[in-house]
Order: sequence, then C-alpha cells, then structure tokens
Amino acid sequence: MNRYKKLGWNTFIIGLGSMGSKFMIFLLVPFYTFYLSPSEYGQADIIMMTVSILVPIVTLSIADGVFRYTMERASKKQVFSSACAILLIAGLILILLTPLLKNIPMIQHYYWLFLVLLLVQLWNILFQQQVRANGKLILYSVSGLLMSLILLGANILFLKYMDMGVTGFLYANLLAFTFNTLCLFFGAKLYRLFSFRSINRPLLKKMLIYSLPLIPNAILWWVMQVSDRYILTFAIGIAANGLYTVAAKIPSLLSMINTIFFQAWSISAIGEKLKQNDSFFAGVFTLFSSLFFIATEGIMLIVQPFAGTLFSAAYQDVWKYVPFLLIAVLLSSFSSFLEVSYMVEKKTKQLLFTSLKGSIVNVGLAVLLIPIIGILGASIATLLGFLVTWLLRMKQVKFFRQLEHKTTFWISMGLLLAQSIYLSFIATPNIAVQVVFALGIIVCQGIVGKKLVKFVRVSRKSSEEKKAW
Repeated sequence: MNRYKKLGWNTFIIGLGSMGSKFMIFLLVPFYTFYLSPSEYGQADIIMMTVSILVPIVTLSIADGVFRYTMERASKKQVFSSACAILLIAGLILILLTPLLKNIPMIQHYYWLFLVLLLVQLWNILFQQQVRANGKLILYSVSGLLMSLILLGANILFLKYMDMGVTGFLYANLLAFTFNTLCLFFGAKLYRLFSFRSINRPLLKKMLIYSLPLIPNAILWWVMQVSDRYILTFAIGIAANGLYTVAAKIPSLLSMINTIFFQAWSISAIGEKLKQNDSFFAGVFTLFSSLFFIATEGIMLIVQPFAGTLFSAAYQDVWKYVPFLLIAVLLSSFSSFLEVSYMVEKKTKQLLFTSLKGSIVNVGLAVLLIPIIGILGASIATLLGFLVTWLLRMKQVKFFRQLEHKTTFWISMGLLLAQSIYLSFIATPNIAVQVVFALGIIVCQGIVGKKLVKFVRVSRKSSEEKKAW
C-alpha cells in the first residue's frame, strides 16, 4: 500500500498548486467572453495554440528526455546542460528565420509578441520537467499558483482597464510565463546544473532517440485537440472558433485533473519501472477511471445552467457542444494513463502509431462533418479520434485483460455516451432524464467503490500480518 500512499502524496502536492492555478485560468474564461468578442478570442486562441504545437517541434521534445533520464539517475548536470544546448540552438534558428516566419497570415500582426512568447515557453517547459524530475514538487506547484495570480492581474489590467484586446491577452500570458520561468530557474537553482563542459554528446544522443518520436506524437495529439479549430476557422469563420474555444474550456476542468494526476503518476511509474501487468497498474486505473466517470457526470448535469449564468449573451449556446468534448477528454485521459507504460519501457515509437491513426480519424471526420453540422461536427470528430487512440493503446499494451470491473466500466461508458447524444441533439433537455443517467453512473461506481474498499482492507490486513511475521 506504500505505493498508493506515495502516489496520493505526489498527486496532493502537485494538485495543491496546480489545481489553484488551472482553476484560476478556467475562471478567466467568463472574463474573456465579456472583454473579447468571439472573433478576438478565436484569434488569441489560434496564436496560443500555434505556440503550444511549436514547442515540442522546435525543442525536439528534449524536455521529455530530461525528465526520463533524470528519473533514471543519470547525471543531472549532464542531462540539463545537454538539453540547454538544444534550446540555445533552437532559439538562434528561430531568430534567423524571422524574415520568413513573420509573413505567416495567422500571426503576422502579432509576430514579435508571438516569438518572445514561444522563446519563453521553450525554457519554461524544460525547467518544469527538470524541477519535477528533481522532486521539487512544492516549488513546482507554488510557482504555478503564483503564475496564475499574475495572469489574473495582468488580464484585468490589459483587457478591462487598458482595453488592449488580443494584444493585452498575449501580454498577460507573456508576463505570467516569464515569471514562472524565472521562478523555477532561480528557485530550484538550475543555474548550478548548467555548464558547457557538461554537455555530453553520447547522452544527448540517447535522450534524442527517446524524445524524437514524441515530436510527431505531440503533433498528432495536438491535431486531435486543436486541428478542429483551424478547420472551423477556414470553413465557417474565426467567430465559430471563438465559440468552440469557449466550449472546450468547460471540459478543461477534467483536463486539469488529468494533468495533475499524470504528473504524479509518471513519477511513480517511471521511478518504480512499473509494468502494465502489475496489479498496482490496474488498481490505479480503476480508481482513476471511477473518479473521471463521476466528475464527467457532474459536469454534464451543470453545463447548461453554468454556461447561461457565467458567459455573455454571445456565448450562451456553447453548452450544446460540450458533452461530446467531455467524453473526448475522458478518453484522452484514459489514453494518457496508458502512455506511461510506453514511457517506462522507452517504446515511444509504438506510442506514435496510435496517435497517428487517431488523428487521421479526427481530421477526416472534422473535414466531413463541420460543413454539414458546424461546431457540433468538430466535437464529434474529436471524440471519435480519441476513442480510436484509446482502443488501440488498450489493445497494444494488452490492457483489456487487466481491466478490472469490466461490466460496470462499459456500462458507465455507455451511459455517458448516451447522455452526451441526448444533451447535444435535444433542444430543451429534461432534468428528470438527466437524473436517471446520473443515478446509473452512481450505482455503477458505487459497486466499484465497495469492491475497492474491500480490496484495501484485505491488502492492509495482509501487510500487517507480514510485518508481524
């Protein structure tokens, strides 16, 4: 049971700061809907999403290699210094390519802000992974919380009082990310880990062999999460992307839980070199999936009144697009859980193929459905893309055999899918029908909860007997 306690403690520490920071970012969504029009919000979102996809490409996803090899007890100084060399070269190349990049239509009016924001985020992700691998989880969490407070204050200043629109949105993010980057660098004294003499080419080669397959994987993951927004922009208009962006922010409540758990889970799994056939792996997934089924149902119940209360008139109908996106995030979270087993065994190439097939399904369906049913088509395409990815990973790691409480798991999944269809296609959903779906989920997860409590008691008793022996 010590492994469960350690995982729980890591999740608590990371969640203490991250939950506050991510929830603060979520709370900014209603603020944005009042001070940015759908077209402005769509433009700002396109820029931020472009930055997010360029980070793993420009850095060769070396930050993931830093985390993996630091956890493997390699020389921290050599790992960090070698990664810094990659980022220094990447930054120089970006600056040299400025005459070409500044002509890209979607970002040309905000190019210099875009470039500086990208450069800051390159270092930010590296420092985050190094700090997390070093076990400095309190610093990691507190810096994230402080970052969110700065983001809040900067947005109020630039959008409400200075009325700077998209430019103010970007300035606020730049200020917050810069603070977080400096806080991690000096707080963890990362400057002590850098030395040109410590750059180790053989080690860097190993790190790149591990991290390079994660570049297309990150791109494909991004395709499933974000490509719909580009298709919506071109097919319907940037205002439609603004509406879809707001709709996608509501399921981000689930995403933030998954992000927090994934960070703690990867530390436990990689640190202990956990195999997917380990009973601990299956047990954690049972807890994880049960939590997510309940959380997803909870958001389903409140999404309509929530949107009507918090968002401005221009965004009142976005709740219709949320249910399918909620299921997409649920499936994405299940896929991320299984991703750790690939990381443990350094089989990042196999990981790539599952993301590739899922992204093909997503993009193909988005191109087909968006012209027919608009924003709702983007939500459905995203759901099916993540469904394909998750099922392929389940098959590839042979987790169908390890899956516990199969009947209640699949019934819960079916209930949520049926409820999402009901909410998305019925003009005025009936609360009584909603309650029936919710009771079904509660009963299923209640059965799982009873079995988990029984398992914990038996395991604790067995552990005590071993100590006594």
